[in-house]
Amino acid sequence: MLKFSQRANRGDHITREISRVLAHGETHFHEYFFFESPIHGVCLSLDGDIQSCTSDEALYHEALAHPAMLMHPHPKTVLIMGGSEGATAREVLRHPGVEKVVMIEIDKDLVELCRKWLPSWGESAFNDPRLEVVCQDINVYLNDNDTRFDIVIGDLIDVHDWDEPVANLYGKEFYSRLKDHLNPNAIVATQGGALVPNDMEGHLKIRNKVKCCFEHVYSYGMNIPSFYHLWGFILASDSDLEIKAEKMLERFSAAAKQRELDVPASGILGLAAAFSLPSVIHRQFKIWED
Repeated sequence: MLKFSQRANRGDHITREISRVLAHGETHFHEYFFFESPIHGVCLSLDGDIQSCTSDEALYHEALAHPAMLMHPHPKTVLIMGGSEGATAREVLRHPGVEKVVMIEIDKDLVELCRKWLPSWGESAFNDPRLEVVCQDINVYLNDNDTRFDIVIGDLIDVHDWDEPVANLYGKEFYSRLKDHLNPNAIVATQGGALVPNDMEGHLKIRNKVKCCFEHVYSYGMNIPSFYHLWGFILASDSDLEIKAEKMLERFSAAAKQRELDVPASGILGLAAAFSLPSVIHRQFKIWED
């Protein structure tokens, strides 16, 4: 039996059985590996890290996209950074008031690979005329365009080495430039790595860098079984989003009802519960910020 192994954190490794290898190789930017798992279905790994699995990709992409979308009263223009599978765009485009989505993915070959091996994940998005896919460096796009957005979503790979280029996309300088492309009351959402009480350095670094650029920053988490962690996400805005865990269900339910939006994997209750993080996690935020 073939097996796939990856490092989960400083002390743990995850080993997965492989039912079938679908594709393996390199693009100009990544080593990719598509394979089938007995429990998780088709899985995508980039540079040795699992990115998405059929079994629970909807949990991840719903958690990444919908809180920001539901908190904004009228999200019309959305920028997605990364998102090669098309699944983040799929979730964003389920909001009927959205007029334009720009997905900036530097790796054109990876987009095509995902359309081949994960066709159902982003098919509805790639066929939607509201989606514009731009395969270039996000920095080049920001330099060459003056479009402003209501929502920005960072569906980017994890940072393991803060000296590698991708770390710049989580940095203070980048977010400062990004703010020039935001409409008033805009909301930024990004994946933020694992929420593990004894190994939260990655999430805390991202949170701290975002906090340098936005007045209000919030963390929330969703259990993604194929990641084997409570997974962290970050919301940021210069407007006070007034996030209170006990009020999130009411707020999300009202917005979803108005838009006739169903959230089939996580559910509205699950999205609301994502903002009720364990106290041990909140203590880590306080320690870091003090």
